Amino acid sequence: MAERKKEIERSAEEIVESFARAAEGLPKLKETYYNQETCNVSRPDGEPSSEEERTEFRKRFISIMPGSDEKGNLRVEVAKWVEER
Repeated sequence: MAERKKEIERSAEEIVESFARAAEGLPKLKETYYNQETCNVSRPDGEPSSEEERTEFRKRFISIMPGSDEKGNLRVEVAKWVEER
């Protein structure tokens, strides 16, 4: 058993050494790292839209939405493609 373990260790060392020799010829890679100081970048708030614009948007949105419930809320299928567990 001890002899088999030594044989496996020798084989592993040979594999690592051959990999190291093969990797010596590979080109060196220079990497660049970027650091961004600002977190959660967002656009500045503008003036609120008028009531008329919001009402018109809601009408257009409701006219093209796939389905709605009794209260007029958007109804969608959630994760139909996921297998049930």
